Amino acid sequence: MAPNAGPAEILLVRHALPEPDGTKDPALGEVGVAQARRLAEWLADERIDACYSSHLKRAVQTAEPVAASHGLTVVIDEGLREWISAAPSYQQVEQLDDPARAAAWNEGRFEDFLPEHDADDLRANMVRTIRRIGLDHPGERIVAASHGGASNTFLADVVGSSRRFFFNPGYTSISRLHVHADGRFVLISINETAHVR
Repeated sequence: MAPNAGPAEILLVRHALPEPDGTKDPALGEVGVAQARRLAEWLADERIDACYSSHLKRAVQTAEPVAASHGLTVVIDEGLREWISAAPSYQQVEQLDDPARAAAWNEGRFEDFLPEHDADDLRANMVRTIRRIGLDHPGERIVAASHGGASNTFLADVVGSSRRFFFNPGYTSISRLHVHADGRFVLISINETAHVR
């Protein structure tokens, strides 16, 4: 694309529902596979120029149907990773075994739910990664499959929120933003979920 092609549009997608397997990197379960398929169907009529994903299975498997429907391959970018914590395995927020964390999640007190992690590192990493992807694709529309915590932390920075986790991201939810040539982010939407309702 020419330098004056306009901003890139990033579709930041949270991964579909995984099936916990006792590891930190579970694959999608049956419901998640169906969600990823519905995401691809929802985006079938949009021009998609590239698909990126974190290296984790749940994100890659969410991006693959979208990429396939547009004749693309998924570009793995570890910058789209989730927070790094000491948790021994992935656990769905819907099945938290810590009563205090589960109560915090159910009551919308997301800050109290968060595991110990380096929020500043996650924020800086996501800002850097989304900006780089956008600047690499002026005038193009890009799907970037990532994670709920990473998306929250990044979007909190974009909107100037002091909270690191300020909304409940739906599985395969889409948040759209423009990345301008000077590196600015302009938000279009947060947490589009019509395709999985």
